[in-house]
Amino acid sequence: MKIYLFRHAQKAMDFSGDPDLTPEGHAQASKLLDKVLKNELPTPTELWVSPKKRTHSTFRPLSQHFKLPMQIHESLLEQQPDETISHFQKRINALFEEAAQKKNAVVFFCSHYDVVLEAMNVITSDKDLSDSEFSHWSPCQYIGFETDGQGLYEFIEFKRVQL
Repeated sequence: MKIYLFRHAQKAMDFSGDPDLTPEGHAQASKLLDKVLKNELPTPTELWVSPKKRTHSTFRPLSQHFKLPMQIHESLLEQQPDETISHFQKRINALFEEAAQKKNAVVFFCSHYDVVLEAMNVITSDKDLSDSEFSHWSPCQYIGFETDGQGLYEFIEFKRVQL
């Protein structure tokens, strides 16, 4: 099975706590669909998003084109103010373990900067994810892994959806 973890596309600035994407962010979301249609990324079988608008908007073109529902996972939310780092890491680890049990699936996650950075700390990979290469994530950047569900995530790629 394959897992792709995306940081949401470029978000707008507002004070609601749940901003949508900028026009550039919506363009990135469309480019993400283009990458799948051009076979530069595999076709997802599941789309997992946090409850935030910006994650839904990032995957909306994929969802509409492939008629895949977006599955909302609270575990993809940012670290909460009352949440310890240990609990946050356990939450992320459990999410990856759940996805890894889906045989023959291609699961796309869309989450937030702190989640993707912490995921690099909890994923057991054949690549050193603590390397500085993985320390900064631009909007709509993603990492892909293949796993057999036994705990090791084999690195596929680390790229950004360019405008």
